[in-house]
Amino acid sequence: MADKGLSQTERLKRMLDALAENIESAPGNEVIEDARLEQKKPDEIAAHGKNVLLQAVKSHQQRELKNAREGYEQEVLAIKARRIELPKQPEVRRTWLAAVLEQLPQLQAAFTIQNRNFSELSDEDVESHLRKLEILGVLKDVRLG
Repeated sequence: MADKGLSQTERLKRMLDALAENIESAPGNEVIEDARLEQKKPDEIAAHGKNVLLQAVKSHQQRELKNAREGYEQEVLAIKARRIELPKQPEVRRTWLAAVLEQLPQLQAAFTIQNRNFSELSDEDVESHLRKLEILGVLKDVRLG
């Protein structure tokens, strides 16, 4: 079949073009008579056909969004599964985060907006921030002491 090299979008476009051509070439009286024989109203058939086509176009357009969402979810799972080794002592983790903020002052705004008083951060918040910084690859460049 000659359509094998075509993209899905191009195949859909060709299919809709062929359908439109078929509808245009069908004698109007014949279409209306067929609808009446099936005890259906032509307006309802037209509305149904339009809805089917709109759904097909919408589904096609949202395919990229669906693929992006699936990719995002895979990335989130990979991040959650990643093992990150942090110091066991909370005070060492707090010192490390302080070193990050000192050595990379451009990051201070991100932390001070959320946590106006650094000393009041909980140990869990400090650990969470360090995990995020590790995932972003920031910690490898920070020296302690």
